[in-house]
Amino acid sequence: MTTNKFAGGAVRGSAREKSLRLTGILGVSALLAVVAIVVTNPSAASATSYPSWSDVLAARKSTAATQAATTQITGLLSSLNSQLQTAQNDAAAKGAAAYTAEQTYFAAEAKQKTLQAQVDAAAARAAKSHKQVAEYVAQLARGSGSGDGTTVQLLLNGKAAGQLLNDLGALGQISQGENDIYKLALSQQKTAKQLSTLANEQAGILAAQKKAADAAEAAATAAAAKLQSAVTAETAHKQALTLELAALTTKLKMTEKQYAAGVAAERPASGSGQAGAVDSQGWALPTIGVITSPWGYRYDPAANYNWQMHYGDDIAHGCLQPIYAAHSGTVTYVGPYGDIGNYVVINDGDSYSTAYGHIANGETFVHIGQHVSGGQNIARTGSTGTSTGCHLYFQVMANGNPVDPVPFMRARGITLGQL
Repeated sequence: MTTNKFAGGAVRGSAREKSLRLTGILGVSALLAVVAIVVTNPSAASATSYPSWSDVLAARKSTAATQAATTQITGLLSSLNSQLQTAQNDAAAKGAAAYTAEQTYFAAEAKQKTLQAQVDAAAARAAKSHKQVAEYVAQLARGSGSGDGTTVQLLLNGKAAGQLLNDLGALGQISQGENDIYKLALSQQKTAKQLSTLANEQAGILAAQKKAADAAEAAATAAAAKLQSAVTAETAHKQALTLELAALTTKLKMTEKQYAAGVAAERPASGSGQAGAVDSQGWALPTIGVITSPWGYRYDPAANYNWQMHYGDDIAHGCLQPIYAAHSGTVTYVGPYGDIGNYVVINDGDSYSTAYGHIANGETFVHIGQHVSGGQNIARTGSTGTSTGCHLYFQVMANGNPVDPVPFMRARGITLGQL
């Protein structure tokens, strides 16, 4: 006996549910696409119950059943769309927050490095001046200065450099030229101490911003994973539900074979494409094109053309150009990422990761957790996010910090900016 799902009976398996295996692009119309996710028996992966083609045929036998089925399918389609939209909005918001937090951290890190360099330089200058003062004190000790040995021993007995300099000045044991050295040494010592204090304060700020950036990144990754799940559900069910609704509302005449063919026709082909060339070290050119905006400071169009650091290379050669994984690794992020638009990150599991931004909508071919090989086609270029034209934003991270991609890739046998 057949149980009609629309009549509230038990959920029954179907030929489609038993055999349907979808491998498709997780198309998100406004944001991203993820492909190559195989979904086996989609209804088993969710608490939501989806009707089969046999259920539809059974429902067409009575007006009441047809109305009930139409209502259920319409509701399921609306729910899929609502869940997808909610996931899109959440991923976009959290991706933007993660991007902002990351940029704030990078700026704080640059400031910390600058301060530390200033501290080191100031300390070196102060040490040089102290050495000159020490040479003068040595002269006094040898009796070549205006002081006596007893005074020198008192000065040197347990005195810190700063106190020693002060004592020398108070005793009037130095000439005008030596007084200039003494004043310079004191000034440089004070500067070094002030800079050291600022550097320590900045280190605390940097630690807090790193914590905030990590938290924002984790939230964005979780939101992107939820979006991935929502798109998977839509890909697995939307076309089937649309065909079933048409069969109910238009009395569309269709066999189960034609129905299955209609569902299959809507599955986009895998975007794996032709692999890029991989060198002997396992690295590949991420895309062809000229470098239109290199690593370094620039008047950033994403920041109202303010002078800001650009932590990667923009490589352009038109729209929908293949983007290849620069190395093998695991995909750790797929989703919207603020000004960078649709974004993919691949981690090698050791010290390095590469990132790819401004990917075209519907042209991302990997998903979070997927292992990719160097040279694998992972996406195609676009102009998503804050962008003035189609290009790839390519970034390299070494031990969590951005580095200039050109010398990094050159050291691995890859020359960026090739046509």
